[in-house]
Amino acid sequence: MLSRTARSIRSAMAVGFSRLAGPAQVRPIGARGGRRAGKRSVNGPVLVGHRGAGGTAPENTVAAFIEGRLSGADFIEVDVQLSADGVPFLFHDDTPARTTDVENIFPGRASDPITTFTWAELQQLDAGSSFDERFKGERIPHLDDAVDAEAGGAGVYIEIKTPRNSPGIEQLVADRLLNHPAWRALVTAGKVQVIGFDAASNRAFSALAPEVPLQQLIGAVPSAGVLAALATYAHSIGTNYRRLTARDVARVHRAGLAVSVYTVNSAEDVQAVVDLGVDAVTTDFPVQNRRYLGRPPVPPGDDARAWPGG
Repeated sequence: MLSRTARSIRSAMAVGFSRLAGPAQVRPIGARGGRRAGKRSVNGPVLVGHRGAGGTAPENTVAAFIEGRLSGADFIEVDVQLSADGVPFLFHDDTPARTTDVENIFPGRASDPITTFTWAELQQLDAGSSFDERFKGERIPHLDDAVDAEAGGAGVYIEIKTPRNSPGIEQLVADRLLNHPAWRALVTAGKVQVIGFDAASNRAFSALAPEVPLQQLIGAVPSAGVLAALATYAHSIGTNYRRLTARDVARVHRAGLAVSVYTVNSAEDVQAVVDLGVDAVTTDFPVQNRRYLGRPPVPPGDDARAWPGG
């Protein structure tokens, strides 16, 4: 029987990626509390595959993580939650209804919080078929599956998803990143960032693992005073690109923070945010937007790019 990773590689190849395009090397552009002016990346903004590569593979699956790497993403983004028995797993939604076959496996539980399922129960769900039958059998991954899939390639954004549903998740993720050898190596290489919307959770994580860059997700760029407060624990902000202006980007940079935008999928919008001077672009389609950013394919083995501010 094929392993999960082997099955996922086969699935990724089925959608047209027949070679590994490693991420391009760039120069870091700053650190917490003092973004260095002029240290822009040599090849444009960092490219982040949303939920792996959620436009071309089932989101938050090993297939999507591999496809993000094959697409040339510098980082993949994943969403972490805790199972009922305390296992960190990767899943976006609050319930399993949209992306799994839960109604077939556990009738009547489609609307239950995903965090009420045990790890063993989660492993019975098919997380691929709802996207495309070619991905039938993809399972909900463990947090460690992300680092395994990206070994030697892309870095990882880890979003702490709905922390109120996963008590203690900040401590668990911090312990994992600092003590698991593969994660620790990725952290040391500047290829891990923790992100989230919940400011209290973010501050808690930052206190536990100050060496791991942290991104505060936010709907719109706030006032200078709020940015200054964010800069006490965050290295960057992630915001909706639709509301962003060049003046906003300049204000964030003056606060010593980098700017990431989500979720940008059209060529026109990618060009627009690049022109604004953002530091990272999150997209469902990294293979397309790598090309739109004018970044040529890079041979396997080239160093991945360090996160700005890391």
